[in-house]
Amino acid sequence: RAGTGGALFRNLYRDFLAECAQLIDSSHLRTGHSLYTEAATLWTQVAALIATAGESGDAKNLMQAGSILHELSRIERDAMQALSML
Repeated sequence: RAGTGGALFRNLYRDFLAECAQLIDSSHLRTGHSLYTEAATLWTQVAALIATAGESGDAKNLMQAGSILHELSRIERDAMQALSML
């Protein structure tokens, strides 16, 4: 499985930022890269939790996915703020 659209996009953007960081020495690029690496992993976790909730009917998985999504909003906001400093 390739993962969710969210994870796929974040992996693509992570790789793009890594290539940019090879050309431009910027702490902001490195921060954005690091945060998008984290975001891609978390999006994959969210997708797995939602799938598990659908299979099991256990709402605890959705609650956990919601908590991760809240953290993702912070991570991605921080990433965009770092990248806006370029």
